Amino acid sequence: MDGCPVEDLGLDFTLPGYPNIELRKGGRDMSVNLDNLANYVSLVSHWMLIEGVSTQMEAVREGFNSVFPISSLGMFYPDELDQIFCGTVQSFIPWDFKVLSESCKPDHGYNMESDSITNLFSIMAGYDQDEQRAFLQFVTGCPRLPIGSFKSLTPPLTIVKKTFDTPEVNPDDYLPSVMTCANYLKLPDYSSKKIMKEKLKLAAAEGQYCFHLS
Repeated sequence: MDGCPVEDLGLDFTLPGYPNIELRKGGRDMSVNLDNLANYVSLVSHWMLIEGVSTQMEAVREGFNSVFPISSLGMFYPDELDQIFCGTVQSFIPWDFKVLSESCKPDHGYNMESDSITNLFSIMAGYDQDEQRAFLQFVTGCPRLPIGSFKSLTPPLTIVKKTFDTPEVNPDDYLPSVMTCANYLKLPDYSSKKIMKEKLKLAAAEGQYCFHLS
């Protein structure tokens, strides 16, 4: 599509995927061109982020207000709210091997005595702050843990052995994959700790914000 004229895309002023929703009056009869492209992008963004989710956001607002009066939030600075709701930690705290072993759940091919689990916890315990955030973003979809660290993660971080269709497959050739909604890490049984660390780093870098490694 690179270099394709806007007119050749066949766009009109209707919501993408919903031809019955006009972004402006007479929108289905109005083609998008270079002159009105900025207006089209603005209208689509407004519908996707504001107009199209207004009912849902109002429900979220009402639900939140039933638990904590929204009017009371004005007494806090944004960074204070961030710390209250997200558990912001100002100083770097390394992950503890013992806490990891008590909080995480090996399953489906792994147990606490598995070499891969021991290697994983050892690697995680050696992460710096940026590596921690990258790993969490990859595995859980969020760059930080809730208040209480791994012990408060719900569901707990579960590590299972990644399986393959044929026994001839070499696990060292594959990246780990995840199910972020369940905090579920599918980890190949790598032949060494070094290879595992390299594959986790690559997966965390390549698999953030997308579903390629789901």
